[in-house]
Formats: sequence, C-alpha cells, structure tokens
Amino acid sequence: MTSTLDIFVVGALALLSLSLVGLAMAAGQLVPQVNRTLTAYEKLATTLETELAPTIREVSKLAGGVVKIQSVAQQSMTEVGTKVEDVTGNLTKVTDSAKKESNVWGTGLLAGMKSYLNAKEHALNDAKAQAKNKDKARDNTSAV
Repeated sequence: MTSTLDIFVVGALALLSLSLVGLAMAAGQLVPQVNRTLTAYEKLATTLETELAPTIREVSKLAGGVVKIQSVAQQSMTEVGTKVEDVTGNLTKVTDSAKKESNVWGTGLLAGMKSYLNAKEHALNDAKAQAKNKDKARDNTSAV
C-alpha cells in the first residue's frame, strides 16, 4: 500500500513539475510582450506630455475665436434686424403715401372724366338743340 501511495505522490509531483515548466515557458513568451506594451505606454505618456499643452492652448485660442465670431455674428444680426425694421417702416410710409397719391390721382382722373363726359353731353345737347332750331326755322320758312 505504501508503494502505491509512493507511486501516486511521485506521479503527482511529476505532473506538478511539468505544469511548472509549461507555466514558465508561457511566462517567458509573455515577458517580451509586456515589455513592448510598457514601452508603448511610456511613449504615449511622453507624447501626451509634449503635445497636450500646445493642443490645449490651440483649442483655447480656437474657442476664443469662435466666441468672437459669435459676438460679431450676433451684432450683425442685430444691425440687420434694425435695418430691416427701418426698411419696413420706410416701405410702409411709401405705401401709405402712394395710396394717398393714388386716391388723389384717382379722384382727379374721375372728376376729369366726368367733366369731359358732361362737356360732351352738353355739346351734344347743344348740337341737338341747334339742329332742332334749324329744323324749326326750316319748317317755319317752308310753311311761309
């Protein structure tokens, strides 16, 4: 029984030693990869350290420029709004003036047309009256 137990212990120790050798080989392959990863992280940290400050300064300048552009655009929009209001007011005044003038012209034109038509009517009536008078005069001369 002790011999089977000894064989079992020796087998377990052999398996343990094989596992440790496999683990050491895997770790041996992992170490260079870890080294490359750490080197890449160091380079990234160095790059961030050297590039981040100037980039932040440039972003700050850009943000300042955007704020200035926004301010100028807002001021321009206000000026345009004021000018549009002025133009609208002027157009309203011109429209009202044109309506008044058009009413005056319309009234004057209508009065002129009425006067012309009345004058024609009077002239026509006068012509008819003269024709009647001539007819009466002829009738009177022919009756005599």
